[in-house]
Amino acid sequence: MNRKGKVKGKSNSRPVVKKPPWMELPEGIWANILHRLGAVEILETAEKVCSKWRRVCKNPSMWRVIDMWNLGDLSDMDYDLEVMCRHAVDRSQGEVVDINLQYFATAQLLEYIAERSGKLKRLSIACCYGMVCESLVEVVQKLPLLEELSLTHTTITIEGIEALGRSCPQLKLFELNNSLYMGSGDYFDNEDVRNEEALAIAKNLPTLHHLQLIGNRMTIKGVQAILDNCPHLVSLDLRLCKYVSLNKVLSNRIYGRIKDLKHPHDSLAGLEFSFEACGEYDEDQMFDDY
Repeated sequence: MNRKGKVKGKSNSRPVVKKPPWMELPEGIWANILHRLGAVEILETAEKVCSKWRRVCKNPSMWRVIDMWNLGDLSDMDYDLEVMCRHAVDRSQGEVVDINLQYFATAQLLEYIAERSGKLKRLSIACCYGMVCESLVEVVQKLPLLEELSLTHTTITIEGIEALGRSCPQLKLFELNNSLYMGSGDYFDNEDVRNEEALAIAKNLPTLHHLQLIGNRMTIKGVQAILDNCPHLVSLDLRLCKYVSLNKVLSNRIYGRIKDLKHPHDSLAGLEFSFEACGEYDEDQMFDDY
């Protein structure tokens, strides 16, 4: 024992704890890895793992894409997806270019996004039915750089389609996919009513390259109008459009222009969301002109 009362040969210094090798990865690599998670996983889990991950997750570049994918079980969640989405938009500091919303979008949330996301190029909304229908008219007017709008089990008014045409000159892709049971008065509509969405698209969205209209109630009149007024169209999805019966002349015209055509009776396999057709129809009668 020395004069200070310490036993010779022993040190009071604590052993050095080595960080695991993966913690030494540069933040750029971590950003690339964490980008593969959705916004919910990042905010609820990843950023709470360590200070480095939190620092990476707070960088605005992490929020150029905001994917709010979820299973739709909102009542069983311990967090508020709308609050979380607003937080993600704030973190992007106006740099977000792609947002995916499922089950929980509201008019107020879309307005919040539109006010803070002037660089947005892609907006996808699913399973929100009529909750955002009217608000889309105002929202799209604030998104001049929008190139893709995808609406699945989510409606838009004719005024909304018109606003889309006026305000989004770079729009290349439009998806309006609904189960047929979402149509009102489906069995009593006349041909003009059945075709009003298709005619509005034809009149207002001439820049489209890709158009998906699963479950639309249009007839051959709507298809004809789209072909006449959308000269850049290269893909057209008519699955579940049970009132479309293509004659040979129109079929030949489509095959001459459209590189990727899906017929009304084609399989729905592989789609993320399910679709249900209302009523039965005679496929032999519908497709004997192909």
